[in-house]
Parts: sequence; structure tokens; C-alpha cells
Amino acid sequence: MSDQYLNLASLARPDAIEHLDFESILAARKARFLEFAPDYADALALESDPLSVCLEVESYRELLLRQRINEAVYANLLATAQGSDLAHLGAFYGVERIQNELDDAFRRRIRDSTIASSTAGSAVHYRRRAIASAPAEIRDISVTSPGDGLVEIAVLAKSDFEPQDVVAKVAAAVTSPSVKMLTDTISVFAAQEVTVDVKATIYLKDNVPSSLLNNLKDELLNAWQQELQLGWDLTPSWLSAQLHKQGVHQVILTTPLSMQTMSQHQCAVPGDIDLTLEV
Repeated sequence: MSDQYLNLASLARPDAIEHLDFESILAARKARFLEFAPDYADALALESDPLSVCLEVESYRELLLRQRINEAVYANLLATAQGSDLAHLGAFYGVERIQNELDDAFRRRIRDSTIASSTAGSAVHYRRRAIASAPAEIRDISVTSPGDGLVEIAVLAKSDFEPQDVVAKVAAAVTSPSVKMLTDTISVFAAQEVTVDVKATIYLKDNVPSSLLNNLKDELLNAWQQELQLGWDLTPSWLSAQLHKQGVHQVILTTPLSMQTMSQHQCAVPGDIDLTLEV
């Protein structure tokens, strides 16, 4: 069984997206104008001439119009659509956004739905059916196959729900006769949450109030919550970047000092966050 996901972010810019350059648009307008009125060449050579100003204004309006067309193209592509535009794409494919679901998670479910509709027995097939069993209660699902027909499904429940209850719902869904392939042996279990403590010394810039430190922990936890998913490797550089907010002069991270590598069955969750202010 394969879990090959196309990385939408790696796709080249679509041919329908036009590269925009104001100077090129203005030059084209001037050239076209002079084809019909060559006597105005001297006037167009002066930026202060009213005719030049008029063409600049119209060229800028054309630039905005073309940019709006580019944005409309992006809004209709799964890789780049956001917000309500993405919701409309989901509706087209029969996938509804879960309450408070982020765009990237919703985008992946839309993609999973289209892939799973024609590839019964794949990782996408099981992942889609697993999430559909309790979409409001599941944070993430991973599907792997170590071989010999064994399918392992790790379930990461949202913090408001009991993991074993969510696991039971997923197990019932993926082992039903309409979902399970005859030759597959399915194992469904709660994902392993790996607690990672964070300890850092924070140096603030001159004249920055020490109260800034009070917000750093909450901002770190919020950012961590946004990234939380199975198989996400927690790196010291990412932690330092979250703590190095405006007003911070230096961050010295002492725990962890190395990458916290997670398997597809594991999720890095925050433990003790110890931030010390130095002056």
C-alpha cells in the first residue's frame, strides 16, 4: 500500500499566471499610442507632461486589473485557494470544512477525497474513511503498511476528546465490510504523544519592558498548536524563531539542543516551558 502525496507547494507557477511589470505595461501603452499619434513623441518623453501622467494612471489601473485576474486564478487552484474560495472548491468535490479547520488540513482532505474515490485500499482510502468517522474529534491520522497486508492507523485526537473513544470510532469505520479490503489486517491505535520540554534564556532589547516575556510562552504554545501533526519533527531552530519576536535581542535555547524526530505514529507535544529573562 502506498501513501504517495503530491506536494502541491512544489508545483511550478501555472501558465495562466501572468508575470506583471508596470514599466512594461506603460512602455507598451506608449508604443501603441505613438503608432496612431507619432507627433506626440516629444510630449511622452516628459514624465511631467499631462499625456504621460494619463498613460501612467491607465497603466497602473491595467496592472491592478491583471493582478486581480491572477488572484482569481489562484483562488480556483487547490494548491493556493484560501478561506471561502477553498470552501467552494471543497463543496465542488463534496467535502465540507470542519469547524475551525485550517486551510492546509482542509486542502489535504479535499485532495484525499479525490484520490480515495478511485484507489480503494490505499493509504488515502483508509485515511479519508478514518477522518470521516469523527471529523470534529480528529487532529490527524497516519496510515502506514509495514508489509504482509498489515495496515497501521495512528489516531491523534483533539485535546477536548478522549483518545480511546476516538480510536474506537475510527476502528469501527475502517474495519467495516464496505471499507476494509479482504486481504488487509488493520490495527488502529492512539498516536504516541512525545512530551518535549523547552528551556531558554531570553535577552530583550534596550527599553523593552520585561512584560514581553509573559506573552512569549503563550505565543509559542499557539504556534505549536498550529503545527501539531503526526510525523512533525520539532527543531531547535523552529523554537528559537518562535521566541525571537519583536523586542527580543537574543534567544539561547538549552533544551532541546537537537531535532526531536517523530515517526508517523508520534506527535511532539509541549511539556514544561521554562523561559528565563536575562538583562
